[in-house]
This record gives sequence, structure tokens and C-alpha cells, in this order.
Amino acid sequence: MKTIVFYILVFILQTSCINKNECNNRYKMISCNLDSIPILNLDLSKHIDSIRNEMNQLYGLDLCQKCDYADFRLPFTIEGQKGFIKVMVDYDYHICENCPIPMRLKHEFSILIKQNNQLLVEGEWVKLDTFQKRIEHYMASVGVDSIGPENFSQVNFRITWEQNTNNELLKSVLNSLYHSHLTFINKTLKQNNVDFCKLKQDKLDELKVKFPLRIELDLGKFRRIKPPIIEKRSEN
Repeated sequence: MKTIVFYILVFILQTSCINKNECNNRYKMISCNLDSIPILNLDLSKHIDSIRNEMNQLYGLDLCQKCDYADFRLPFTIEGQKGFIKVMVDYDYHICENCPIPMRLKHEFSILIKQNNQLLVEGEWVKLDTFQKRIEHYMASVGVDSIGPENFSQVNFRITWEQNTNNELLKSVLNSLYHSHLTFINKTLKQNNVDFCKLKQDKLDELKVKFPLRIELDLGKFRRIKPPIIEKRSEN
């Protein structure tokens, strides 16, 4: 009896390893290994001006000269493997006064991380355990909702945080984002009887173009463009 149980356990372990290897596409889809994109070790305890100065140093120039997005790679564990998740930071008007008003067609899905480990998502308080479902629902609306984005190249998941926010909460948010992204892609392919885990690299590259995961780190833009607070005056 013990021998039978042993072989059953071995079979289960071997099967799980095979499945993990077959689904290495999940890691390949998310991890960014482009050497041309600098690596940023983000520390949310730092002031946003200090983080921006660090970004300038990584590029070796004042990024306000770009008047565009600047890409960075954050060291990140993806599907149990060490890799990099790509993020972008806006160096355009509002942040850089020398830049013209950008003419971009985009939709920003706002995520605010509070110091008390709370999430304000699109203006609503959302618990972390329901956050991923919220993202998946939004992704399913892309190209369907008449007033929403037509495709994923128009979608920015914009993350804002308060100084001294827990870095682990940011990791949880990024985890939810990439898991939701992969879930959506897998469901989309299954509708056409395509197995995501068996795709070759060229097909993965096509998916990255069609379904880009655009994560924007907001280092002051939201604070500069939000409307002013108008205090109510008490009537005499």
C-alpha cells in the first residue's frame, strides 16, 4: 500500500513539473528582458522628486527632454521566477512645463495605494482580495464598451501612492495586474481553441503587441492636474 501511495505522489509531482514547464509562456509573456530599458529599484518611502532624479541618472539625461513616456524594469518575481516587470513614467506636460500638451488617445484606470494599506480604485474603495476580479472585469470591457478604450494600447493602469506606503502592497497590486492580464488572454485564446501554454515565441510576441500590459507609475502627474478643492462657505 505504501508503495502505491509513493508512486502516486511521484506521478503528481512529475505532472505538476510538466505543467509548469509547459506554461513557462506565462513568465515569458510578462517578464521584460530588454537590456535597453534601465532597471529601477523602486522604494516607495522616497519622495517622488528623489525617485525622478534617480530615473534621470539611469538614463543619463533630464527626461523632460523626451516629452514622452520613459520605460523602466522593476525586479519582480513572476510565476516563481526572478524577472522584470515593465512600467512607464510620464515625462510630459504637467510634469515638464517645457513640453506641449500631448495629443494622446488613452484611458487611465486609476489605482491609489494609501498608507493604511487601502486601495482606491477608480474612485471606489476596493479590498485586495476583490481587486483582481475588478481588473479582469475591466479588461473584458476593452473594445466592447462604447465609451471605453477600443484596444489595449489605449489602456494605462495608473498607480499612484502616498509616501511611505508599504512596498509589499505595491507588489500585491502588480501581481494582481499581471495575473488578471494573463487570465484575460487565456480566456480569449480558449474561445478560439488555442492553448496559450503551447504557443511559440513568435506568437507570444504577437500577443504582446495586441495585448500590451501598460503600467504607469504616477510620480506627481495626478497631483498637478486634479481639480482644486473648493471650500464651502458657511452662510450667515
